[in-house]
Amino acid sequence: MNRIDYMTELAALLQDVPVEERREAMKYYNDYFDDAGEENEQRVIEELGGPEKVAATIKAGLNGGGDAEGEFSETGYTDTRFEQKDVPAGREGYTYGGQEPPRTNRTLKIILIIAIIIVGAPVVIPVSIGITLAVVACVFALFLIFIALVIASIAVVIAGISLFCIGIGNLVPALAVGLALVGTGLLLAVIGTIATVGTVRLCIIVFPGIIRGIVWILRRPFQGRAVA
Repeated sequence: MNRIDYMTELAALLQDVPVEERREAMKYYNDYFDDAGEENEQRVIEELGGPEKVAATIKAGLNGGGDAEGEFSETGYTDTRFEQKDVPAGREGYTYGGQEPPRTNRTLKIILIIAIIIVGAPVVIPVSIGITLAVVACVFALFLIFIALVIASIAVVIAGISLFCIGIGNLVPALAVGLALVGTGLLLAVIGTIATVGTVRLCIIVFPGIIRGIVWILRRPFQGRAVA
């Protein structure tokens, strides 16, 4: 049995206990597991006894049983087996089964994270800057490509209009040449117009999406995980 199984079974056994008292009791034992540390999980379970025993103790305390080892007060539920006892100076804290509780490993984790940051900063910071600059360069290059496509499409439209005008001017002296130029001009104008509208619309769709993606990536490391 692990901590999750233990607390789940304890919660099930306390279903007939008033909600507030049940919440206080669950918080008390959950905090006790936290203080003992994950590596001492089995030791805590052995010291507490089975969930049935703990549930019976809690219910006895609520019913005023004389042999109860815990009670509820204005500050919540307390188990007299784990109350604070007198200890030598410099070793203050509640006792655990007659012994000092295992020290929590939270401080060690914080120190380890700080050490990793200090050691990795000379590498992580330049790499992060390089990646950021590369992303900015790619976005800027993509922007220039789209601008070039728009300009090229507009140029095709202008070329088509110019050919159309030249063709109109050549209809009288050279009908065949004039018709060819008019037809080519119209074709280029239509193609250029379609390309211009398409590239502008593509820019309107693509660039906001790129910006949202960059913002999402930058915010991702700072989003905390939801605690179940």
